[in-house]
Amino acid sequence: MEEWPASWAGLDEDKAPGQRLLAELRPFIMHLIEEGLSAKTVRRHLDNLWAIAGEVVRGFNDEPSLRRRPARQLLLDAIDASSAPLLPGASESEQCSADATARKLLKYFRHLEADPLF
Repeated sequence: MEEWPASWAGLDEDKAPGQRLLAELRPFIMHLIEEGLSAKTVRRHLDNLWAIAGEVVRGFNDEPSLRRRPARQLLLDAIDASSAPLLPGASESEQCSADATARKLLKYFRHLEADPLF
């Protein structure tokens, strides 16, 4: 996961917000592991999170001011309406899988807001 921000970055200035995105995702990833999900399921969610966050970073090209927004807000905006952003080149089943991860992430963030000790 440490290489994710560099893999998302189109420009050097994308790396710092990419690091902040990863910092927001790490606790969720630990939550997935603690839920006792199978390694295959956790891997699928990891792949989807990489793709979702990559689309967030891609958005910086169109709107550079997004780089300054809080990482959690960027993620929440990306998974608006409980679905992932459209992933270029994704099959229907891949997009559905990413949407499932987005719903799980949104539920996690909402639970954190309701119970910060979660």
